Amino acid sequence: MKSPAQSPLAQQIRETKQTRVPVEASLKTDDRILARITDGIYRQPSSALRELISNAYDADATEVVILTDAPRFSTITIRDNGLGLTPESLEHLIEHIGGSAKRTLAGADLEVTKRGDPTKSPGGRKLIGKLGIGLFSVAQFTRHFLVITKTRGDRFRTVADITLGPVNQDERLIDPKANGESQIERGHARIWTEPAPKDESQGTEVKLLDLLPRTRDELASVDLWARIDFEIENEGRALTRAPYFHIGRISRKNPDELELPPRLPWNETHEAREKFEMFLQSVRVLADEDKALVDIEAVCDRYLQTLWTLSLTAPLDYVDNHPFDLSPDGELLFFQLANKTKGQAEPLRLKLGETPRKRLNLKTPYLSKGDTFEVFIDGVQLFRPIVFREQPKTQSAVSTPLAFIGRCREEFEKKPVDLSGGKLDFEAYLFWTPKVIPTQHQGVMIRVGNAAGVPFDRTFMGYQVSEQTRLRQITAEVFVSEGLDGAINLDRESFNYAHPHYQFLVKWLHSAIRQLTNRHKEVGKELRGKRLLEKGAKALRKLDLLVEQKVKARGIEDVPEIVLLERSDEKSASGLRREGKIVLRKRLALPARKGEKQTNAALQSLAFLEGKAVAIGQILHAWGLLEVLSFEDQEILIQDILEILMADAE
Repeated sequence: MKSPAQSPLAQQIRETKQTRVPVEASLKTDDRILARITDGIYRQPSSALRELISNAYDADATEVVILTDAPRFSTITIRDNGLGLTPESLEHLIEHIGGSAKRTLAGADLEVTKRGDPTKSPGGRKLIGKLGIGLFSVAQFTRHFLVITKTRGDRFRTVADITLGPVNQDERLIDPKANGESQIERGHARIWTEPAPKDESQGTEVKLLDLLPRTRDELASVDLWARIDFEIENEGRALTRAPYFHIGRISRKNPDELELPPRLPWNETHEAREKFEMFLQSVRVLADEDKALVDIEAVCDRYLQTLWTLSLTAPLDYVDNHPFDLSPDGELLFFQLANKTKGQAEPLRLKLGETPRKRLNLKTPYLSKGDTFEVFIDGVQLFRPIVFREQPKTQSAVSTPLAFIGRCREEFEKKPVDLSGGKLDFEAYLFWTPKVIPTQHQGVMIRVGNAAGVPFDRTFMGYQVSEQTRLRQITAEVFVSEGLDGAINLDRESFNYAHPHYQFLVKWLHSAIRQLTNRHKEVGKELRGKRLLEKGAKALRKLDLLVEQKVKARGIEDVPEIVLLERSDEKSASGLRREGKIVLRKRLALPARKGEKQTNAALQSLAFLEGKAVAIGQILHAWGLLEVLSFEDQEILIQDILEILMADAE
């Protein structure tokens, strides 16, 4: 760590323990970074909260608690039990926004990275943050916030009161240590230390004050309710469907009163985990009742949508099992994806109790044993809301979900690191189910360090082949353990499409989709064939019962056995007749069916036609009409009857 002489601001912060006089500091960065942050590179409030959650994860926190003051949203607090910020780390954060110490050798000195591996947190987690701008994503919410932080064993906590100023491109500061690079003053901070309560643990709290009106309105769904009001006033009724679940509505006349009470899928008596499970289950049940409600935006207001989005993008546990930890139980078929462009997915035949993780030695989510990370928002514990069991059924041939598992490591051995971006290592799954609920889960999500910057990409990274129906039935996640960092854009919600790692992933994913498509078609064909056979067998049993009923009506207890012979077996006819069996040669007893393709349906139709030939022969025998005819005439008679039955009525 730097000495106090090398860190004047950090030294001044430490001295406030005695002076009790706050230190004044300016926020400094190059104009490109912070100007873009404060001008709104983060598109939604959930994006800013996601960045603060990522900061906590990188600080080895095991718990994050967020309080939003919903539905008023006057103040938002984000508290974690991570490592906290030392004065040196805080100084670096303030004076080098956009110049994160993460993934650098300096990170270990500032206690933000693991010594010897700057890509990991001190506790060994794969780092999510990258540019050192996560904290300042709060510009989406407010220009004024507090940072209260404490490191382990410190009897004092550090408080930074930060105000972000407006962009002024003319106000530039030249830092002689920055090799002439242009910097701007982009805000102000007052920093001091104060004694910490004895029971206060380590961690960081970010308190967002004076939230911007547009942010409060976004979280409170003001525009949605206003549109409904307008429609009622002008049309006499609401044309826009009100959200089925919502956090409530503040009175337009009195901001301290609720005009509309909340309607939530849980109540306050439920535990934090139960609340989220009920949230997820309610969304799925509504989708079964109303097709329009398969969309989360049709079910929930913006606040609940924010919770759902955060649960998808944050590095959280699945609400049920990780897809790699599923085991075969008859409801799910597993396949292993090939890494070759024209490869084929092969069945992954798992033993009872065996999982894809065990069979393929999969490592996602790359956490140390016993490491946990939990996020709570207003008393609701978030989980990744993707489930793989008890999927909805449809009338499609394939009703059993299909899980395609893959892993790939690309060394780019023939390309220099400067051109390739280094090694790329990832694991992935593509999950096909007849109906994806909600629709926001259609597509692919790329996770780097077990977190994602953007929800599912429904285009599947620009997949061009016309597979619209099947694509709407796929949920996919790619878990990157090494590489792709250089392809993530500043907003962390998009990628540099030209980056070699991104291009490689595109090709791999599109190959995986083709493999899924081919296997899905094969499975469908097999299932349709099986169902046809079952249907045919059922029809033949029904035909047998009918014949038995008709024969018994003639006073005959035993239904005679009739044998249909192929041309190659006709030599055995005499011997079978001596055994008392009625023998019919197929080529004479059955109508000709030339030029018909040998599909499952055609084969099934032929089997039923043969069953009818046998049934007709048995009925004719019961009436004593076959015994007076020659063997050949018996066959011709049955063929004539079948041809009449098969004739089209035109």
